Amino acid sequence: MKGKKNLIIAIIIIAVIIIAVSLFLAFRDISERNKLTVQINALSEENTNTDVTLKGVYGIIEKMVKEDYKLYIDSTNTLRDNYNEIAQLKALNIENYKNDGPDFTNSLEKLNSIKAENEENMQKLLDLVDEAKIEEKTDGNGLKGRHKKLYKEILEQLELSNCVNEVKETDTKFATYLNSLIDVLNYMKDNKSEWFIENDTLKSKSQEFIDNYNAKVEETEKNI
Repeated sequence: MKGKKNLIIAIIIIAVIIIAVSLFLAFRDISERNKLTVQINALSEENTNTDVTLKGVYGIIEKMVKEDYKLYIDSTNTLRDNYNEIAQLKALNIENYKNDGPDFTNSLEKLNSIKAENEENMQKLLDLVDEAKIEEKTDGNGLKGRHKKLYKEILEQLELSNCVNEVKETDTKFATYLNSLIDVLNYMKDNKSEWFIENDTLKSKSQEFIDNYNAKVEETEKNI
């Protein structure tokens, strides 16, 4: 009887320990998740700090989300800066024709450089919200089950997908405008013998050149 009694006591003690450990782990999990929430809520355009404050799996999620958010902010800022730079360039301004024509080496280099940079940044943003890329990233960082789900939920809370779609819509319009600028300057470069500047006015002895030039400029203006 005594042995049986001791066995029961041992079982009770083990059960109590298991419950205590389970409660401790559950409390710690809730605590770490709350800390993660605080870190995510602190993110803003002015705060893209990627320092990791948590440990373990929540530290991994914190690192991934902060890096994602910084990439989003950095890429959209670069796109916005490039839009402003193109506006200031005034590629189809008569002064630019005089200073950089007839080959438009500087203008075309700048426009094509910005075009390439924009395409690269837009692809980074698209990859950021692409389901296959997200799966690849979570698997690569060892996230499984509820932790993978939590990471995806945080991305939804940040509305990155909607934000990227809005940026994509704007960038598509800008890309069309940018391509039309490049088209005009390339046309002028390829037909540099057909035009000249006189009294700060673009002129040509070829009506065909003028008609084509005007049509291309009008197309550009539609895309502004």
